[in-house]
Amino acid sequence: MDEKDFLDSNSEYPNPQERYELTRRIQRLIDQDQLYTIHDTEELEDMVSLLLEDGDSRRALRAVTHLIALAPYNGDAWFHKGLALAHLSDHVGAAFAFEKAVALNPSDVEALMHWGITLDNLGKPLQALEIYERACALSPMDDEIHFCRAISLERLERYSEAETALHTCLELNPEHPEAWYELGYCKDMLGKYEESLTCYDKHIDIDPYNANAWYNRGVVLSKLERYQESIQSYDMALAIRADFASAWYNRGNVLAAIGNLTEAIESYQQTLCLERDDVASLFNIAMAYEELDNYPEAIVYLKKCLAIEPEYADAWYGLACCYDMLNDLCSAMQCIMKAIELDDECADYWHARAEIEYAMGHIEQALASYHTSLSLDSSNVHAWYDYASMLMEIKRPEEAVVALEKVVELEPSLADLADVHFELACAYKAIGDTENTVRSLRHAFALDSTKRDLFKKVFPDLYKHRAIREALGFK
Repeated sequence: MDEKDFLDSNSEYPNPQERYELTRRIQRLIDQDQLYTIHDTEELEDMVSLLLEDGDSRRALRAVTHLIALAPYNGDAWFHKGLALAHLSDHVGAAFAFEKAVALNPSDVEALMHWGITLDNLGKPLQALEIYERACALSPMDDEIHFCRAISLERLERYSEAETALHTCLELNPEHPEAWYELGYCKDMLGKYEESLTCYDKHIDIDPYNANAWYNRGVVLSKLERYQESIQSYDMALAIRADFASAWYNRGNVLAAIGNLTEAIESYQQTLCLERDDVASLFNIAMAYEELDNYPEAIVYLKKCLAIEPEYADAWYGLACCYDMLNDLCSAMQCIMKAIELDDECADYWHARAEIEYAMGHIEQALASYHTSLSLDSSNVHAWYDYASMLMEIKRPEEAVVALEKVVELEPSLADLADVHFELACAYKAIGDTENTVRSLRHAFALDSTKRDLFKKVFPDLYKHRAIREALGFK
């Protein structure tokens, strides 16, 4: 949300040369400190208006200050002083001036509205809302008041109320482009993505060259998992504004989500051209290289992350995973220990530590790390599965059964569930539970018929029993 413009001049002068000469004369008068020679308040008012229309806020402020010295109860003068100060980003001074203008002219809707805008720019949206209510009571059909009210409500994260205010604004003025834009934002925040998309499209119909609107449209489309359309929207934003770093970054995120990792890296690199030390882009490039199994390059970018942000725990974790894949277990252990030092309540870090410890042959330490990981997140299916696999390898099938049953309980639709049931059958076989062995094999075969080919090799003694073979559908 941008600060609202305070002056929108549509003045027309039949003689541009005459206007230019008048402006130059006023400028010289102010620059030579000759304002004191003018005592006609109407003439001063005209001067202030002309200077504000030209965007010459500093000279306008000097002229209006002199005007107020001559006519301290002139509400219009205080209003114009507020405009000048607001243009100069002196919002505290502007708020005081607008308040004075309203005190002198309580029914001045424009002064009330600009006072509200200034309060909002000062980070006082609640006070701004009170002022807008007064303005709305005086002029309920003014679409701009409803729009400004919505902006303050957005700042307070009262999106449902802001949505209502924006609908009112658009009922009064259906061609209000900023209202369509802000309504799109509100509906996005409220999870109404299809409606948000419609609003952004309405805004783009009116203002097709707004890069921010195309960008926000891309964000909403990605939430709807319409990834190709999302990329096209980011491309439009970048065609309008090639230095739009966030658009390059989000474009990279969408490309990564659909598996176009090389293109994603290129988008993130564009972000880095604009924001060299953007840690998020560096990290995402590293993650893309990791998924491409290019672990050395991933390590390069993770180290760049850590050079900028040494306490970035996820970067230490990523580094540990890369070193683990390269079988550099000592480096992997050092990195995962650093990650845990920074955040000892992250279950994934303890899971990674357990895997590294097991690979190093530190069985008891690995068991303890698995216990910590699962105590922090008892719903982590992959941790339970890896824990069970380790328990089977170290000949502790009773505990492996418990862990594998937990996997089935937590994720009955797991893609690798056939493998889980097959390993469960192995665990039950190891503890002599034939009934559950057969039950687990039946589940495994139903999910993946290729597992039947392993039955004779893995369970030769069971295969010898005709009754078991028949129970499992073998002739």
